Amino acid sequence: MPQLRSPRPGRTTADGTARGGWPVYLVGGLGLALAAVAVSTAIDWYGKPFAGVLVGPDAVVSDVTNPDWDGPRQGLHYPDQIVAIEGDRLDALHYAERGRHLSQIVWRAASAGASHVTVDVRQGQGDRRIRLAIERLDGTTWWLVAGSLFFAGALFVMAGLVALWASPRARLARSFTALASAAALFLFTLFDYHTSYHLVPLFLIGFAMLPGAICVLALRLPDDAAWLRRFPWLERATTVAGIAVASYFAVPFLLGRPMPLLHHLWPSVLGASFLFFVLTFLARYLLGHGHRRDILRALALAMVPPLVALGLVLAAEPLVGASAQVGVLAYPALSLIPIAVAFAFVRYDLWGSRVLLSRIITRLVVGALACVLAIAAGAALATEMGVPFRSAVIAASVSGVVAAVLVLLALHAAEVYVFPSRAQYKPTIEQLSAELISITSPDEVARAIERTVRRWLPCEHIRLLLNAGDPTAAPGGTAVPTPTSDPRTEEIPTHAAEGSSDLALPVVFGAERLGVLELGAKPGGALFTSEDLDLLGTVVNQGALALAHAHAYQELEQRRKQQVAAWRGEREALVETVAAEISHEIRYPLNFFRNLFGRAESRPLTSDDLDVGREEVERLERLVGGLRRMTAHRIQRRITAIRDLCGHAEMLLRDASAGRPLAFAGDAGLAIRCDPDQATQILVNLLANSLQATGEAGHAGVAWAFDGKEARIEVWDDGPGFVGDAATLFAPWYTTKEHGTGLGLAITHRLVRAHGWSIAASRQAERTLFTVTVPRSDVVQDENRPPPPPARESPRFHEDFGR
Repeated sequence: MPQLRSPRPGRTTADGTARGGWPVYLVGGLGLALAAVAVSTAIDWYGKPFAGVLVGPDAVVSDVTNPDWDGPRQGLHYPDQIVAIEGDRLDALHYAERGRHLSQIVWRAASAGASHVTVDVRQGQGDRRIRLAIERLDGTTWWLVAGSLFFAGALFVMAGLVALWASPRARLARSFTALASAAALFLFTLFDYHTSYHLVPLFLIGFAMLPGAICVLALRLPDDAAWLRRFPWLERATTVAGIAVASYFAVPFLLGRPMPLLHHLWPSVLGASFLFFVLTFLARYLLGHGHRRDILRALALAMVPPLVALGLVLAAEPLVGASAQVGVLAYPALSLIPIAVAFAFVRYDLWGSRVLLSRIITRLVVGALACVLAIAAGAALATEMGVPFRSAVIAASVSGVVAAVLVLLALHAAEVYVFPSRAQYKPTIEQLSAELISITSPDEVARAIERTVRRWLPCEHIRLLLNAGDPTAAPGGTAVPTPTSDPRTEEIPTHAAEGSSDLALPVVFGAERLGVLELGAKPGGALFTSEDLDLLGTVVNQGALALAHAHAYQELEQRRKQQVAAWRGEREALVETVAAEISHEIRYPLNFFRNLFGRAESRPLTSDDLDVGREEVERLERLVGGLRRMTAHRIQRRITAIRDLCGHAEMLLRDASAGRPLAFAGDAGLAIRCDPDQATQILVNLLANSLQATGEAGHAGVAWAFDGKEARIEVWDDGPGFVGDAATLFAPWYTTKEHGTGLGLAITHRLVRAHGWSIAASRQAERTLFTVTVPRSDVVQDENRPPPPPARESPRFHEDFGR
């Protein structure tokens, strides 16, 4: 996988999108601080006694539980409430102190050696008294009900940071960051809400904000739904509602007052939001197609199952009570959501950020997650062996970090000393590519490959032998037999016969073997590695491409020389033809003036002599003018409407057309960058040919159009057309007319090519077409030009040109 570097946070990338700066650091810092406090308080609770079930700050039974505890076995479930313990009434205490007071009584009983405590539990409308066994939070249960929640919360923080960094201005990324923040706040403080009670206000905020955030994400994944586009204030409304609910929960808690909606309504709201997400997600998946469906498919398997299970349980929880497994399994299953989102981001660019995926950063993230899992496993194992939990976590953390560093150093040392080809891979390929790009000789390609391999792979000998049939092969080179089978299916020979090369790799391009790369033994008989073969295979592939390019270049160069020689011959023939034409044309006026001057010595010149002489001078001027037009001129481009060019050409051909109308059709505002004089001459020459070909009863005209890529100017006529190859029409001196010179279309072709355009002749639907193609760079659309005058065309003109 090639290494691609991502832009730094806070910088602007090549696409003009600013990456997240201080918000990323702020959210990351707050997430790290919250995680540190939550994990620290959770570690303090390891091994502490509790009365068969965890409870919230108001002594309500928690849904984060273990089915093997005594409380679930005796039928306690959320939202039952413990109102008394050992005869001490809890409902008379401050609302926020009931859970802490219950824990203190259990700790004192455990210190006194008691194995059970008696509690009064309010279930529905009635109370019942039961004896609960005092249990301790063991390592397995701690990782199940606490560690898994922290891991899921950390994944949400990381996914939210990636979204905020990759595309801070994208609405989808911001909505997911809001959901990730609320989910992380909820997961990091959930265990504390049922044990230490230090982070209860933060839990209430996350609990209140989570439903609205997940509903907004459902309407925005992977793009805004119609509801959200029609009512953009919905997102702000859900945020304000979440803040209001958080205040409604937090303020009474701080004042010591009951929060009935917290247990009797809001879990159902959270469950309903999960179900709303699932239903909306499935509906958008069924209605989606293409890239949208690919994104939703990547998210479906990871996001839908845990949200369905958790949504159904939470929606019915206040009515029927929670299952003992819901908090143990459902909440940690939420970690699948950030994993799926990360996959969709990498695979389908979920945030539309167009950032570059960094191989190094990706490895660091994956390595960090693996390190966390290793620390958790090490701490759990050490705890089972009798090490105090806090000491086990510290020791496992230090060991994990040190092991990660040592592994990285060991891998680096192995790459440098054992597998140097891996470290040399990228610079070698880049250097070889830069060197081969300017080489056009097969022999030089072979020498460049030998030098490249010799730099990083010391061997007794390194040589690239070209095929004997290659006329450019190095003198004295060893012939490589021409293969009789497909060289791509042959095995690469390794360890050749004694006395020859230790390694030989065929250089193959397509189905043709161009040569073979032979390598002798490494110093001291060292082994070739798989990395050596991988790099050699890439070098050989690049060499095959370079050799094929060199062969093609030499063939093209040979053909170019042949073409230049042919062009020079044609040029000389053309010059000879023009010279013969000039010699032929100028001979008659010279003879006339010679005779005229001779007669002037004996008698005065008559008016007839002067008239004929004047006509001959004008004919010479026309001849010289024709030669001048054949010479190359510098193109002076100006933006000119095609309609104006056609109008000018029509005026010049007024006499030649003998009153016959010319049909013009096209966009009046379409203009081109051209030399107006030469463009007019192009149209005049083509229209003059059309008028001569059609006769007095024929029709001719010009149509033009622009399709977004190029403009086409078509000069048409309904004459008899031409016979033979259309390309010969543009050859100098070629004519099918009795008195034609054969220079009109040749001059037209030269002027068209001088503009960088192209011209072609064709016969379609009983019409002759000369089509001038103008590239997009020379086309200008001017919508402010007045509409064109009514076109004058034959009845069939509309049908052929689609007007």
